[in-house]
Amino acid sequence: MLAGAMLAGGARAGSTRRFLQRDPARMAERVESAEMITPFRGAGPYDIVREFYEWEYDNHTSRGYLFTPVATPDKKFPALVFGHGLCAKADFYEHMTTVLSSWGYVVLVTNEFSECDYTNFLPGGEQINTTEYVGELTRNAKYLASGGVEEANTSAIAMVGHSMGGGGSISAAAMLEESDPGLIKAVIAVAPWNGVQPMPSAQIPKLGKTPTLLICSAGDSLVPCSGPVTTEIVVGSFRMPFASVIPQIHGQHHGVDWNGGVLAIYENASEVTPAMLAVVRDANHLTIVDSDGTHYGTKIAEEYFSRFLEFPKVDLRPGGILPTIEYSVAWLEWVFRKDPQAFALLWGDDGIVLDDRFVQPVSRAATDS
Repeated sequence: MLAGAMLAGGARAGSTRRFLQRDPARMAERVESAEMITPFRGAGPYDIVREFYEWEYDNHTSRGYLFTPVATPDKKFPALVFGHGLCAKADFYEHMTTVLSSWGYVVLVTNEFSECDYTNFLPGGEQINTTEYVGELTRNAKYLASGGVEEANTSAIAMVGHSMGGGGSISAAAMLEESDPGLIKAVIAVAPWNGVQPMPSAQIPKLGKTPTLLICSAGDSLVPCSGPVTTEIVVGSFRMPFASVIPQIHGQHHGVDWNGGVLAIYENASEVTPAMLAVVRDANHLTIVDSDGTHYGTKIAEEYFSRFLEFPKVDLRPGGILPTIEYSVAWLEWVFRKDPQAFALLWGDDGIVLDDRFVQPVSRAATDS
């Protein structure tokens, strides 16, 4: 139920862009023959429109971007709530959100809670309230479920996010499973930060049978799959390990490994949850949401964060394509469209388990459906 007036269909104005579909085969030609090529690589069959969007739900006004596939007016699409990382603007994720939408998904990307700088990574700096951010993601899911976006199928909603947005997506989905059982049909968390409150590793058991894909990177120094944080704070000539200030900034209970990291989230999933943990070989915390680390959003993210954080450079093999986006597409196609190719790729014996872009073995809590 809306507590207050909802903007009619949301306010759509300015910054409207139409993205033409790209040729997936052209992308495939760039790839070495030894690298697995999946049916879900590259853009999908839809052109899309991205527009600046403002919406209101439960007396909260949010701003961000809405991506919608171009189709007949009466066609409804599954909808994704996308959560950005700490200090990361929605623009940083333009490539991933564009590709996801081109496969036939409405994508609502908040830009709230994205304004911060290097002081957020130092003791005494103002911190983002991650509990409020989780609340933002839950409201956005309820907004979609209320019919706020006419192109969205109100009974087919998933949570997707990176870093703070990845951890927040898990916690938000868990909270919604308690308040609105069955509302969230899938979760995709890329490099999910286990420092979000409520803590994702404590919340994931509440997801029940919600299919949950966790993707992290062996080269991620800020939100490692497991083990200590190794990113350094670098401001001018000043340099210090970020791990040394985690307790002061985020609380003594976090430690230097984000409470066991992404691995702890996976290990705490319920035995009834179709869950997967896939570790990407050749990516850092920023490039993991790209297909090759060269797109506009990733470049501006690298430029932004290089002012105060140092991430290791991880090189792809020549012509290589990072697997995060295409496997996210496969996860959504399996859940929402029961695609047999997606199911085989994810749960079969000759799909993801043979893809050497991931550290093997990929951890899977198997499903039969």
